[in-house]
Amino acid sequence: MKISIIIPCYNAEDHIFFCLSSLFEQTFLDWEAILINDGSKDNTLTLLNRFASKDSRIRVFTQTNQGAAVAREQGIKRAVGEYITFLDVDDTLTSHALQFVVDKLKYDPDIIVSSFNLIKEERIIKTRRIQFHKLESLSYLKGVLCGKYGWELCGKVYRRELFVGLLQTPKGIRIGEDAAVFIQLVVRSEKIVGCHFPIYNYIQFSQSASHIRSIKYAEETLLAACFIENYLRQQSFYCKIKTEISAMWLLFYSNSTFKADLGWKHQLVRYLFMHHLRLKALWKIPKKKAFYIS
Repeated sequence: MKISIIIPCYNAEDHIFFCLSSLFEQTFLDWEAILINDGSKDNTLTLLNRFASKDSRIRVFTQTNQGAAVAREQGIKRAVGEYITFLDVDDTLTSHALQFVVDKLKYDPDIIVSSFNLIKEERIIKTRRIQFHKLESLSYLKGVLCGKYGWELCGKVYRRELFVGLLQTPKGIRIGEDAAVFIQLVVRSEKIVGCHFPIYNYIQFSQSASHIRSIKYAEETLLAACFIENYLRQQSFYCKIKTEISAMWLLFYSNSTFKADLGWKHQLVRYLFMHHLRLKALWKIPKKKAFYIS
């Protein structure tokens, strides 16, 4: 049961060794790593080719700089594993991560959702644990929209068949892009299995896009909410999740305020308060977020 690990790489010469070392330390050996060099201008491609020459499980491809989303798409096309996972080049897998994933395959999942570690200055500052064992897709989707479960693409493992057929990718959106793709994968799935053991280390850097204040990033965050709402509006179960969609909007708005204050007159903010600021939605999201928005 091969697992394909897709790793977009852009100017990543400082991170490649640590990222790939975490793969070589895995006790489960039937994996392939597909590394997409996204038009790097530093030594990234040279280092990737050096690793590939030493281990046949490492496959390297290169493209002009088009961003992580396109790099992931290229990786998916080349994957041969029955299951696919994504790894950012500045993050790592925990030891025995793939073995814990394989242990969950006996449940025949469409998606495996794992606990994960937040790493800062080489130490674990928090472990976010998954508490559920198995969920059907709609229940899990509601939890994602309300902030109970994360909407990151990484730290999860996907049946490869979920990627068959066109996934809608929001154009010109870097913040919230992962959530938009992830929610489509959840909609395509049937069975979600939780893994209590953390398999992923998110390594936090102050220069990452999620930590940069920018009006453009704030707008992109709300545009991602628009994209997700429009996508879910097309689904047969849309009427069952209207409150959860409003909850999602409130969470995205909360995230946007950490990037910039768009002000009450901004059309996206006006749309949020006209259509999604509902008491029922506030009750759905984590209490700290509800209090912050209020």
